[in-house]
Amino acid sequence: MTETNIFDPIELGGIRLNNRILRAATHEGMADDNGCPTDRLTSLYVRLARGGIGGIITGFIAVSKDGAATNPGMCILDEESKVPAFSKMTAEVHEAGAPIIAQLVHCGQSGVMGKAGRPEALSKDQIKRIAADFRRSAVLAKKAGFDGIELHIAHGYLLSALVSSQLNHRRDEYGGNTENKYRIIHEIMQGIRGELPDYPVYAKINGTEKSAHGIRIPEAVKIAGMLENDGVSAIEVSSNTFNENLGPDRGSVPVDMILAAYPGIKDLPGFVKKIMPPIIRKLKTPDDPQHLYNVPAAKAIRQAVRIPVIVCGGIRYRADMEKVIGPEQLDAVSLCRPLILEADLVNKYKTGKTAEPKCTECNYCIMGILENPLRCYYGKVPKK
Repeated sequence: MTETNIFDPIELGGIRLNNRILRAATHEGMADDNGCPTDRLTSLYVRLARGGIGGIITGFIAVSKDGAATNPGMCILDEESKVPAFSKMTAEVHEAGAPIIAQLVHCGQSGVMGKAGRPEALSKDQIKRIAADFRRSAVLAKKAGFDGIELHIAHGYLLSALVSSQLNHRRDEYGGNTENKYRIIHEIMQGIRGELPDYPVYAKINGTEKSAHGIRIPEAVKIAGMLENDGVSAIEVSSNTFNENLGPDRGSVPVDMILAAYPGIKDLPGFVKKIMPPIIRKLKTPDDPQHLYNVPAAKAIRQAVRIPVIVCGGIRYRADMEKVIGPEQLDAVSLCRPLILEADLVNKYKTGKTAEPKCTECNYCIMGILENPLRCYYGKVPKK
């Protein structure tokens, strides 16, 4: 078998990448009050571009104001007037040497990071409007200079909730079997391809969900095939939903940060918080395996489709990246947490300066973004 060099440039779903390592989407909390990117967000992306990343997938960008999360600082791309601000950002990222992909989302009800409203509460007119919002945002993203978009169909956000039987209890043409649950995505893709027939469109999906009626690999494979038939350019495979968790599933359990930042817990009386740590640890026993946990689903999908497949989740070490992209025959990997501390990690891997990140998987960053801009806390709750 020919060995794949993970640092070689590649065209992935119509986008020329510097290498096969992508920055996975993670909420940065660095937009202004109007939902436009700030200089701080642009600087973050520029550092990643200069640090050697193959391409950048932005933190989730809402397609409408009512599709935004409750977290502060979320980007919203819903109006023509915002295109110049996003264009300035994409131009600076391109000048720094990397392509940038806009991840588009409607948050719906998604646990601590979402808004009220379950799939069954949506009227058919609302569903049609949401599909139109995705189409509009895709058009605006292209005008703003993004190299492509990614539909966020993972982690319990609205499109993810609609395709999951655990969350979608509708009994009309948008619920029930896989084809019905997928219907809104088909309508979104029809709208986008009607406006942008050749524009790269990635899709991030769950390969598995822990919940009793959640997605399993065979259904994920079926959904991937439907995405391919609808003109999706590449698929990124993730897993699980936020409303299955109390924070992260793997790595250390950030007990102190949960007590300090998690909604419904942070405001508890002090005497209650004192008895909470063992309860949290019992609820949050980390899942196994700790790394490469989405590879089986990604492999099954890759064997069933002709478009590229990206895998994220527990991708940290250079050796693991080479294993996944080589013998496992996946097309690319995506990661984010290690890049929060080391934006130049890919360059360090490429030059042989290191083979593993400084990130300790403390997961404080995941709790921190509930209220603050993205940063590395390195296992310490900041003093107020």
